[in-house]
Amino acid sequence: MFTREELVKPFYFLGGRTGVLLIHGFTACPIDMKPLGERFKDWGYTVQAPLLPGHGTSEEDLKKTSWQDWERAVAEAAEQLKKTCQKVLAVGHSMGGLLALSLAAQGRVDGAVSINAPIIYVDEKLHQAESLIGKIEYVGKPHKTNEISLNSEGLPHFSYIQVPVISFISLNQAIERMKGKLPQISCPTLMVQSMADGTVHPSSGEFIQKSIEDRYCDAVYWKDEDHYLPLSAARDELARKIREFIEKRQLLVP
Repeated sequence: MFTREELVKPFYFLGGRTGVLLIHGFTACPIDMKPLGERFKDWGYTVQAPLLPGHGTSEEDLKKTSWQDWERAVAEAAEQLKKTCQKVLAVGHSMGGLLALSLAAQGRVDGAVSINAPIIYVDEKLHQAESLIGKIEYVGKPHKTNEISLNSEGLPHFSYIQVPVISFISLNQAIERMKGKLPQISCPTLMVQSMADGTVHPSSGEFIQKSIEDRYCDAVYWKDEDHYLPLSAARDELARKIREFIEKRQLLVP
């Protein structure tokens, strides 16, 4: 079985002058992005996947952080990539996709890819997390009993068993803020949305696509995949779609 230390560790692959910043999701860690990272490493890209503040340690640590901390961390990682890369692309899953879009809106990256970024949840109650303040500190995840698990593909995943309410509120604040920032994006952007996503409502993808000018936004809707597309049987095809986007949008530096 995999250890926590293996799964939460940031990774970096030195390659060419196009850098890919891989951003994991809320309560998760870099291992979710490792399959994508390995494909891009094989194709000669420079790849960096940081561990976001408050993640990979304990729920108590997560409670001490906010969306500003997570955004600051990915902005710093993007700047690090720029030291060796001529072009930098941010690729994020779930909340990581939201952070990738935020970097794009701020003009910090040359391109962005959001994969199942949350705008609207399937469970509408998640939008009312503030109502739990003063009642409970943590919310347990349904059907999750271990931080480490293997999916049907035999790939490992790490995430917390429970979520600090205050951290979820911060995530929701980031979502509301990002809704107004999407029209500011003026770099090539690829929006990827799983239509069978049980966490993020598929209408989130449509919202993102419609909020960004057509000339900047490409979209891919995945018919039969769930939320964890980067770890699914379609992960290699996902990597190829992103690579095609990079080449089409002339983000690849020879």
